[in-house]
Amino acid sequence: MTRLASLRHRLRGPRGVIVLALFLLAAAAFVAWLVLVVFADRNWQRLQQGGALRIAIDPSFPPFDEVDANGALTGFDVDLARDLAQRIHVPVEFKSIAFDGLVDAVIAGKVDVVISAFPQDPRLAQDVRFSTPYFDAGLVLVVPTTSPIQGPADLKGRRLAVEWGSQGDAWSRGQGMEVLRLDTPGDALAAVADGRADAAVVDAVTAALSLPAGLVVRQPVLTQEPYVIILPKRAPKLADALDRALAQAMADGTWQRLAAAYFPSPPAPPVTPTPTPLPAATSGAQ
Repeated sequence: MTRLASLRHRLRGPRGVIVLALFLLAAAAFVAWLVLVVFADRNWQRLQQGGALRIAIDPSFPPFDEVDANGALTGFDVDLARDLAQRIHVPVEFKSIAFDGLVDAVIAGKVDVVISAFPQDPRLAQDVRFSTPYFDAGLVLVVPTTSPIQGPADLKGRRLAVEWGSQGDAWSRGQGMEVLRLDTPGDALAAVADGRADAAVVDAVTAALSLPAGLVVRQPVLTQEPYVIILPKRAPKLADALDRALAQAMADGTWQRLAAAYFPSPPAPPVTPTPTPLPAATSGAQ
């Protein structure tokens, strides 16, 4: 009898069944260990033990992130981050990092998340995880409040103002209209306000910050540029908790209140899933 045949014979007997069962139990235990230890959401575990949510932020992009006269961090992102941390029952710790180093800080484990007007970039999806969008900085259509123009379908034959070389300029090409190209997005808005153009296409941030009187932003946005929270790739529990907290903040009016505090013409919040209840605070969280 060959060794292989002998092994098969033994495994068919009672002792072989026991050995095989023990082997399968050991394999299952090893898989469980991999799931619990190797692939564990260590960021979430640390937070549940009382750790602070370490947030990377680049304080050079007001009104999202900046340093005030007293040296304190302030801005829409800062206030939103504090609200989200309160909802998931953890303290916060901000770390000022230059924009180019934000993602690397997450990958290296120096911080738990980035909340800093960071556009979602599909090229980073292999290295980090994204939250649901909390702001949409895409292109918007701006018209006079009395204008019959409701959307792109009404622009044919109209004069459209854009910033030269901008995304709005690129969008306007091939739209079948006369395009007035100006030096800045503010100039494009001014052209609509004084009647030199029928509409303008600018980014949502510009419209929210410097919309002239008598103009209105039509919804929905023309293009999407979502700002998201950047998290470690292996942080599913933390990502889920923050997504639910974001959805609640938008559903209960908190997001809108914060937007009104920082933007003279507050934008509409991005569409998010219906919020689900968050777990109560644990004994370890502060």
